[in-house]
Amino acid sequence: MTNRTYTDLFSLIKSLCGISSFTSSEQTSILNFVNRRIRQAYGSSQVWPRYIVGAQARPATDGVIATTFTPVSKSITSATRSGTTVTVVCSTAVGFVSGMYVTVASLSGTVSPNGTYQVTGINTTTIAGDTFTYELTTGTGTETYTGSGTVIAVAVPDIESFNRIWANNPLNMVSANEYEFYVDLDGAHVVNNYSSLDGFWVGFIKSYGGPFTVNSTDIPDEFFPYVAHASYADFLRMDGQIEKAMAEEQVAQQYLVIELDKAETQRNNNTLYRRISTYISRQSR
Repeated sequence: MTNRTYTDLFSLIKSLCGISSFTSSEQTSILNFVNRRIRQAYGSSQVWPRYIVGAQARPATDGVIATTFTPVSKSITSATRSGTTVTVVCSTAVGFVSGMYVTVASLSGTVSPNGTYQVTGINTTTIAGDTFTYELTTGTGTETYTGSGTVIAVAVPDIESFNRIWANNPLNMVSANEYEFYVDLDGAHVVNNYSSLDGFWVGFIKSYGGPFTVNSTDIPDEFFPYVAHASYADFLRMDGQIEKAMAEEQVAQQYLVIELDKAETQRNNNTLYRRISTYISRQSR
């Protein structure tokens, strides 16, 4: 997915308006129009490829998966390697779950353990939950690492809406147990069979990333023509040119329909929402 800058978008809107410059109040209005129209384009479909996450490991507390996750750096108490498997003990509970990615730094050894890796296991036999493992690409023998190491989970996107929730990664398994859930201000509450799980695999729609500013460089390219023409229509309407605004609104909608057609012909509806239910289970297959 490519991005465009707000500067480019503003330049196009100026060209459509046939104006070389705007007053400061008009610039503020146009920025408001742009943010409104980006949010509108984002909300017009659940299958924009840019925002879809098919399955991602997310932590949960008492069966509740929050819509946001803030990584916290942890101090490493000890770290050892056996072959390619690194076992790390932290000073406090790790705060992340198996399947998430973490960045390990400031450890020293024959085979460097530093870098970004996917967590392969969390020690769930202790209340602390302070021990986790990950795999190196190479290594034989055993060793104990030295240094004042740290680990922090790689940031994950905020969740706008939940699609599906599984016990395990559904993308590399023949089947994965899937859970019912309901959503409130705290996040997604998993229904039944979650008492032993401190994390789940979640399919979701990412937050749209706004509001945007005049310095933004991440305007979605697929929204670019629609937002430019729709914001121009808003400007015309603000200026009292209602008929011209209505005509420009139609042009904007044509651009949006073109992009919607692209998004909705990629089998995302099938993959994201298809379920197989029986009288004893619900599974992803």
